[in-house]
Amino acid sequence: MQSAMDSLADARARQLRNDANRPGAPANARDPELRARRRRGRPPPPLPEPRSPADSCVPARAAASAAALLAALPRILATLRERTTTIMQRGQESKMTLTRGISVVVCACALGACDGVAQEADPAVALREQVDNGVALNTAVLNGMRMNGMRMNGATFNGMRMNGMRMNGINLNGLNLDGSVLSATGVVDGAPQLFTGAQLIGAIIDLDIGGAAWQLRFDDIYKNPAAPTGDVWFYDISVLAPGETVWDSLCFDQLGQPIQAIPLANYWDASTGAKIIDPTVVTFACRDAVLAKCVEWGYRPWASVGSTSLADHHQACTRMARADYCGDGTSHTFAGTPIDIFDRLAPRIQAPATLSRSSWGAEAEWGPNGAVCVGDQMRLKLFDDAGVPYDYPACLDAIDDFSSCGSLPVSRGALVANRFCDKWGDQPQQCASKDIDGDDDEDDSDD
Repeated sequence: MQSAMDSLADARARQLRNDANRPGAPANARDPELRARRRRGRPPPPLPEPRSPADSCVPARAAASAAALLAALPRILATLRERTTTIMQRGQESKMTLTRGISVVVCACALGACDGVAQEADPAVALREQVDNGVALNTAVLNGMRMNGMRMNGATFNGMRMNGMRMNGINLNGLNLDGSVLSATGVVDGAPQLFTGAQLIGAIIDLDIGGAAWQLRFDDIYKNPAAPTGDVWFYDISVLAPGETVWDSLCFDQLGQPIQAIPLANYWDASTGAKIIDPTVVTFACRDAVLAKCVEWGYRPWASVGSTSLADHHQACTRMARADYCGDGTSHTFAGTPIDIFDRLAPRIQAPATLSRSSWGAEAEWGPNGAVCVGDQMRLKLFDDAGVPYDYPACLDAIDDFSSCGSLPVSRGALVANRFCDKWGDQPQQCASKDIDGDDDEDDSDD
């Protein structure tokens, strides 16, 4: 029976490998020397325009515009999502309680691209769920603009102001966040009562956006079904626009289906991906994007493993998921790209799963500000194979370390790392092979 890895690889190959080899595809999609230069960390020569856009593949047309390629990705997602479910390994827990009034940031946190976690049909390969690429941090839009924040004390933030919170005729005050659990206080029968977690189902937040009245509603609140004893809560949130009678979801996945959000303390810069420390702000991170995915992978920013806070691990994870090498907010990955992530925590939250796969190697070690070192298996090669132009990351030459990157020594300061198979774009079947010739008999040796 064909493995899930083979099926995923076939779907990716139809978009990149087969068409890239057709006449008229950009030359860099087939040039072994260019790939060698990429592995040595050197920028490629300028890309030629496709010779016949009308007859070329989607990646060839994307040589003129990366958006053309990205627009085609939902067709791939439909195939891939049927086989993906979220998994995570949990470390030790700790909670951080926020007692001040909290502002709200609704952030789909797309941060460009992010490679998510999926069910491991093949135990040696950690497949990661796909999401679309881009540069936007927030895909939740209200009144024609991205909803990046709202002060819950009534002050205006990014053009939005909270006018109050209510539930079943009860006015709620003092929204607080403990981990990913929201709570608020109301007066019932003359006495204050705390509403927390699922008790806030049905609560409505009134917003003023440029003088127009908007509403947010908590339709459902529940623990992550994949870890029902854990501390990650999912929120189904709906939005009601001025003059409308039908509520719509605040968060959507790549197929346009409603998806949940996870509340996180602080907020993130939409351009650079930098975390802005402000405990009076809560970010609703939509689950199909980076901030929420890194939480589901186990890097919960409110938690700790032993005495080590996971806040910086979470931020480093957001850089890794998007291949944001220079930590400047620029993504360098495609949707549906599998990565193998790991850390050096004790106990580990994620461990490497592809060490027996000869075609996989270290891509980078990551800290909160981007890559600390890079190896010889980089997601940049996907752009070369697809014929999609890009700006070569200026920081790479200074952090090349092919000999040791991926070993995660304490002295280097990285917190997480990942492995990648750079054949994913043009020879995806090789990424499932355990040995050099791809026959899975492990009888080969390295050159």
